[in-house]
Amino acid sequence: MVSEGGKKKIIIFGLGFFGKKLIEKLSKNWEIIGVDINESVISELSGEFENVEFLHGDASSILTWKKIEPASIGHIISTIKDTDVSLEVCRIAREVFNLDSSIIVLLFEEERAEDFESFEATIIKPAEIITNAVVSKIEKNYTVATNIGLGKGEIIEVNILARSHLVDRKLKYLKPTRWRIAAIYRDGELIIPTGNEKIKVGDKVVIIGDPKVLENLVNILIKGIPQFPLQFGSDMATIYAPKFRKTLEEAAYLKKHTKAHKLQIYPYRNYDVRKDFEFIKETVDNFEIKNSIGDYLQLFRLKEDIGVVIIPFVKEPFLKWFRLKAIFEEANKPFLISRGTFPYRGIVVSFNCLEPAFILEMGIELSRLMKLPVEVVYGVMPEELRGVEEEEEIKERNEIISDFEHIYKTGIKYSVLEGNPVKETLKYMQDKRDYLLLTAYDKREKISIFSPNVPFYITKNVKSSVLCFPLEEITYE
Repeated sequence: MVSEGGKKKIIIFGLGFFGKKLIEKLSKNWEIIGVDINESVISELSGEFENVEFLHGDASSILTWKKIEPASIGHIISTIKDTDVSLEVCRIAREVFNLDSSIIVLLFEEERAEDFESFEATIIKPAEIITNAVVSKIEKNYTVATNIGLGKGEIIEVNILARSHLVDRKLKYLKPTRWRIAAIYRDGELIIPTGNEKIKVGDKVVIIGDPKVLENLVNILIKGIPQFPLQFGSDMATIYAPKFRKTLEEAAYLKKHTKAHKLQIYPYRNYDVRKDFEFIKETVDNFEIKNSIGDYLQLFRLKEDIGVVIIPFVKEPFLKWFRLKAIFEEANKPFLISRGTFPYRGIVVSFNCLEPAFILEMGIELSRLMKLPVEVVYGVMPEELRGVEEEEEIKERNEIISDFEHIYKTGIKYSVLEGNPVKETLKYMQDKRDYLLLTAYDKREKISIFSPNVPFYITKNVKSSVLCFPLEEITYE
């Protein structure tokens, strides 16, 4: 029977610690039915609460359910530690009585969450909630939302400290991948993020995104610890065949000197990697052999947690103009065009790109991880050929260099080269073949013979390995 006023009841199966606490909180505003298989528990609680009906019975028995008039139930809660019993509660509610009531299950065997998906039950993991609460109290800077969203770590709140190197960076320069800043709280006020907003010391920042990426992002935001490539994905990936040995060695070198967890190796066109297993084992400290692929573009379509794709550039004919163009158009994550020019002596950042502040941030992060010097190069047309827009771009880049020197309290070697940007950059790199070149490009910009794309042509013709960052339109307005 529906309770007075037409409001449906709540049934709670399992009256241990959590069940009792729920009754204490809910009984003031709801009519509750409490069910437990232990008769002594029922006797102890009877008469202690108003608006609560206690029932001795087995939650997995249909006879027990018939005593409670299922049609009167609006919400079902199971706090029972036996997962199989909770599953049976869900099955009886949905399949036997066809109830559309909300079902909430406290799950103590966390690995079995998928078992409840077909019953449309909301899963709450007490151990995870308690752990996150304790960590939050200890860390004081990092909180995972557990009672909104999916509760899987896709929403976090971070306190920004002075030592974070993202402080005072405009959001439009951050170029987030698989994460977004949803809100900023400052001095008791809510700030809706825009592209020109900056993160300040003392801010509380709410971030949403891939839980794996957010977990790594926290170390950047709180401590300023370089994490590349974890903000894009935890692993690196490359193809393998005997002719790509140098590429594998460069991939192993890059992995070793960054925070990547492992190198995913994809045999190329069904090559039997067992023939070279000893070489691979000696070259890479942590790797995983994956399924064979026939086209390196497939590396961008995988659902694996990949942060950087390494693509061989063994000989010029191997990666012709149209193939590199296909990579630029297909890429959805950073990729290294490997020319085997390692170990690197330094890093060169090309400012002839869509977002100079972003690419400089990546360059400095890599220089800190790899303990290498970093320098910046920008090719511009001669002064007599420059217009107002070009002058504004030069001014913007000068300000970015000044900002970063202030943040990192160090000088940055910065060269402005007058002339054709592609030719001047290539000339600059002639004696820097063992430097890693970094560039970023706008995926919306067309690549054609008649529409020169500076990052593309630099990447195509330079003799050094190039780490490229494909960028798309930012979401902050």
